[in-house]
Amino acid sequence: MRRIAVVLALVLALSGLTALTAPLAHAACRQPAGPGAPLPAAAGQEPLINRLGLRRVWELTKGRGVTVSVVDSGVDARHPKLAGAVEPPVDFRATLAGGGFEQARGTGDDCENHGTPIAGIIAGRAADDERVLGVAPEARIAPVRFDGSLAQAPTEMIAAAIRAGADRGGVLNLSFAVGVNEPAIEKAVQYAVDRDVVVVAAAGNEGRSQPGLTWYPAAYDGVLAVAGVDAAGRPAPESNRGAWVDIAAPGEGLTAPSSGGEGFVAVKGTSFATAVVSGVAALVRARFPDMPADEVVRRIESTAVSPSGGRDERTGAGIVDPYLAVTAETAGAAVAPQAGETPAGAIRVAPVPQVPPLLTPGEATAAAVAAILLACASVATVAGLSARGIAARRERRGRDGPAYRPVGPVPGRRLS
Repeated sequence: MRRIAVVLALVLALSGLTALTAPLAHAACRQPAGPGAPLPAAAGQEPLINRLGLRRVWELTKGRGVTVSVVDSGVDARHPKLAGAVEPPVDFRATLAGGGFEQARGTGDDCENHGTPIAGIIAGRAADDERVLGVAPEARIAPVRFDGSLAQAPTEMIAAAIRAGADRGGVLNLSFAVGVNEPAIEKAVQYAVDRDVVVVAAAGNEGRSQPGLTWYPAAYDGVLAVAGVDAAGRPAPESNRGAWVDIAAPGEGLTAPSSGGEGFVAVKGTSFATAVVSGVAALVRARFPDMPADEVVRRIESTAVSPSGGRDERTGAGIVDPYLAVTAETAGAAVAPQAGETPAGAIRVAPVPQVPPLLTPGEATAAAVAAILLACASVATVAGLSARGIAARRERRGRDGPAYRPVGPVPGRRLS
């Protein structure tokens, strides 16, 4: 059985995940990862919530009834943000004999502190603090865990884990990237697609070191390949690019639950951008429970907001827009449009209503003259007020210092 000998770039290795505290011991892990830090009292709401307009979306759907399979390093269900949200875990571990593997009952550990933040971004609950929430806070998580290093895992074990994930959920999150096309993994992904599962995979973070390469499973047909953007919506320099990239999502400056049963970590990378899109897929599947997976994928892509005004290799169709994804009226079957029709997968825009004029031509002229006279009087008044206001502000500035004082980062919260 052929192992992945070339670069198997599990995104967690390059994702820039940053613990907010030093790791603490975990008895079941050879390389322990401890709990993160509590949110500071002064910390505000996770910016992702406003950036994606999630509170508007949650008035329509929160992902209830949808299970997202997370094939990763495990999910620590002890965290309050994930309490009651996690299905019993399944583990895969390599055996010493002949490069084989075995499936076993899951331990619930997350030694790499990677799968737990991903699960939290997808489906984190409010618990007793609504400042950090998952994109789909009523979805469920089904963990499929690799025990040990994924880089050393047999190819067939990775494929088996993908198939197990496909059997457990309607959305499949694959936050890892393989630098070679492995037929066994491709068949496993096709198995998921054939089972009407929405497959979401990370583009990977090798854009600076290995530009121009194609990464899998993101590049397989039927998979939503997710690139990362920063807080300003600019493509992350490390995010891989290519014609196979389908969509982008925020992948920097994110706060997520930590393994170890408590606390939070700052995370960065396409792994976590992928979790954002998986959460959006859960929202769409909950909103449209009878919608086939390929239509869910088409809906998410067709409602994305493109920074460049069109499709490109850095962000694909654009940055994911959860509100449009669950509200836009989109075309159905992918057929060639007739003259005057909306292309399949595009957003239908309602025509501008034709409203009769409220004023006759003579009345409109009179109103325009009156508006000009009123504007002239207003300018004179505002000019006088502005002069007095400027003088007053200068006087206050002399007593109290600058009128604007920049606010620094919240103490104890390092997001990068």
